[in-house]
Amino acid sequence: MIHSLTGLIHTTAAFLAIGLGAIVLLRPKRGRRHRFLGYAFVTTMIVMLVTSFAMYSLTGGFNILHVAAIMSSICLALGLKYAVTRRPQQMWYALHYHWMCWSYVGLLAAFVAETSTRLAMPYLEARFAGFSYGIFWTIVGVASAAVMFAGGLWIERHAPRSGNS
Repeated sequence: MIHSLTGLIHTTAAFLAIGLGAIVLLRPKRGRRHRFLGYAFVTTMIVMLVTSFAMYSLTGGFNILHVAAIMSSICLALGLKYAVTRRPQQMWYALHYHWMCWSYVGLLAAFVAETSTRLAMPYLEARFAGFSYGIFWTIVGVASAAVMFAGGLWIERHAPRSGNS
């Protein structure tokens, strides 16, 4: 359920980033199309991340999800930096790949955590008479960790084998 214009913008940007990120990761790298789709992914991620810092309705203040948004911002910035500067010369491609992949995996982890809480929490509240932050954060943590683990395996399996491309 979306409660504000900020939430709508955040959710729309997140869904666009999920779709664009999948296309960027699954299509061949190089060329104008990759660059265009990559910049579109970065733009939607920036919108999503900026709006995340304007949302405090869950706990009423800064929380672990904002920390995750900071980490995602760092991954995104480093991934973009290596693509733009193409430095260090023999490693930029692998570094760009890893940082961008981790920014995408973090996005998927946030999506799974958000979805699992929106589906599981109403059920748990109705079934066990009340909201529990312990259950909530356990669901968020387990869901996010599972996606991060699977994403890490995928990243390593598909990592570029040469230092440059």
